[in-house]
Amino acid sequence: MQNISQAQDKKFLMMTTHPVEKLVSRLAVPSIITMMISAIYNMADTFFVARLDVQSPAAVGVVFSYMAFIQAVAFFFGQGSANYISRALGAKDRDNALLIASTGFFTSLIIGVVIAFLGFVYMDEVLLLLGSTQTIMPRARAYFKYILLGTPFIMSSFVMNNQMRFQGNAFMSMLGITAGALLNIILDPVFIFVLDMGVAGASSATMLSQIVSFSILLHLTGQKDGIPLNIKNFRPKFSHYREITAGGLPALGRQGLASVSVAYMNHLAGFYGDLAIAAVSIVTRVTFFATSMVLGFGQGFQPVCGFNFGAKKFLRVLKLKR
Repeated sequence: MQNISQAQDKKFLMMTTHPVEKLVSRLAVPSIITMMISAIYNMADTFFVARLDVQSPAAVGVVFSYMAFIQAVAFFFGQGSANYISRALGAKDRDNALLIASTGFFTSLIIGVVIAFLGFVYMDEVLLLLGSTQTIMPRARAYFKYILLGTPFIMSSFVMNNQMRFQGNAFMSMLGITAGALLNIILDPVFIFVLDMGVAGASSATMLSQIVSFSILLHLTGQKDGIPLNIKNFRPKFSHYREITAGGLPALGRQGLASVSVAYMNHLAGFYGDLAIAAVSIVTRVTFFATSMVLGFGQGFQPVCGFNFGAKKFLRVLKLKR
């Protein structure tokens, strides 16, 4: 217990006294690497299934808008709870940080199960809404079902990733995401071509890699000076969800609009055939890769800002904005 307290004091001292420019750079590097690996991770499925036929990358593109949607919901709970956690740690209020961390995590896990269940019940309707055509539909179903099974793990992994970053533990967060991404890249060709699972192999590889990422992040999240997740600390309160909403609504809006825009593009491309939807899928992945570095740098700023705001070191917060 004393070692944990010492580690927490050391982290607090670092976040509130070290030069802010160096802190942001130090925390941004793992975040940039994580974002770039995630971008490659997202491109892997498209790269391999494009060798099958036109409909397969198009199916991946259709389901991508669903993945953007669940990422938006996960960011709502992840960044919403993480914003509060960093401010609470800056104020040395670890007890409330423990409560809201578990609230954000377990709520996202439960909602992930609900979304997955509804996705199975209304699978065809959802895929049509996302822009699937009748010729793409069989492959879209095959790809979608494994993504649905992995939805609770995908969402709660994003929550843990955000919570760890906002605690200043971006490197450990990077380890969990990177391990899953590398596994997915390895498993994709094995499942698609060796096991002859086709497009379903790509999504099953994604599901398994997300479960691995989830397991690693869950193990690492309470290590050293981190905030552990415990079902005993899951005590849903209106005040907790109010804080999560205040911190997570911008992320929900940003990512939610990305989901809507991709689905809309799929519908527009559908007028020109499945090849056009496949092309949109590829361009979307490349665009995400191009913007990953900028997003990663911004993620290095967030924990430093939260800690210093919670510690009432407002001059350091203002310095970060320059």
